[in-house]
Parts: sequence; structure tokens; C-alpha cells
Amino acid sequence: MRRVVSVLLAAASVQAWAAQAGDEVAAAPAVETPVVAPAVAPSVAKLSLVSSGEQMVVEYGTSVSTEECKDFTPAGKVYDATTLREKLLPFISKMVERSRRMTGVLPEVEKTLGAGEPVWVQSYADWPAEHGLRAGSCGPLTLQLTPEAGKKYQVEFRFLGDSKCKQVLLDVTDPAARQEIAPSVTAACAAPKKSLFGLF
Repeated sequence: MRRVVSVLLAAASVQAWAAQAGDEVAAAPAVETPVVAPAVAPSVAKLSLVSSGEQMVVEYGTSVSTEECKDFTPAGKVYDATTLREKLLPFISKMVERSRRMTGVLPEVEKTLGAGEPVWVQSYADWPAEHGLRAGSCGPLTLQLTPEAGKKYQVEFRFLGDSKCKQVLLDVTDPAARQEIAPSVTAACAAPKKSLFGLF
């Protein structure tokens, strides 16, 4: 009988100790994991490059040089697809669009700019005699803008006829309220030299 009582007392002691240990574990303060703040992306702006008025190819270049007309690099080639479709027969316009797409000539090119960093934008058109057009050229037209963070800008090369053209800077952050803005600086640069790989 004494042996049974001893066993029962020992079992009770073990249960009490386990319960106490469980309470101590539950009461132990949780270790807080430090929260790592996400990396902040640099402030940027967007730039859209387009053309209008004629179907000829326009070549764009950009430069972050502190000097005007210096160190331009190719930014893309664009054309007015709407005018192309209006002036050419459907099957011809489709072939021309396909050919241009394969060579990287697009209706619009977009670039990312660093906010607050002045950038030069230059556009130039130089076309051969084709599809009823006489050979000619227009430009280069050069402007500088200092983009603001979160804004979207558009530079539009507009053909005005008789080898005349102009370059327009627009704020298109709100597509429903496109606004023409004056560039901070414009420059009269010499026509870029043409290489086997294009202008600039």
C-alpha cells in the first residue's frame, strides 16, 4: 500500500513540475524580429518619343552632357503609324510597318529619366525618295529638360511640310490633360553624321 501511495505522489510531483515548466515557457517574452525597411527606389520620370504629320522615320538621341550638342547616344527610331496607314495602300502600309518593326523602328519609344537630372533630347529626320516622297531631311532639333519625379513627358517631332518641322515638349502625366511646356533650353546643333548603324 505504501508503495502505491509513493508512486502516486511521485506521479503528481512530475505533473506539477511539467505544468510549471509549461507556464514558464508560455510566459517567456517573444523575441521581436527587427523589421527591415524596403529599399527606396530612386526618383524617376518617364519620357515618350514620337513623331507626327508624315510617315518618315525620325531618329532620337539623348545626352546628359553639361555642354550642348555633345555626346549624344541613340534613343530610338519612331514614325507616325496613323499617317502611314492614311497615305499608303493597306497592303503596302502593312509591309512597311512589319519591316520597320523588325528593324526596331516603332510608333513610340519610352525612356526612364533620373528626376532632377538635366537631359538633352535631339531629333532628326533624313529620308530617301520612296513611296511618292522626294528625298529630304529636317533638323536636328534639340532641347533640354529637367524632369520632375513621377512626371511623364513627351517629345514630339512634328512634320510641317516642305522639309519644315518643329519639336514640341509636352507634359502627359495626365493623358486627359496634355500640356505643352516650354523647354528650359534649346540649341542649334549641326546635323549628326550618319553611320552604318544610323545617326549619332
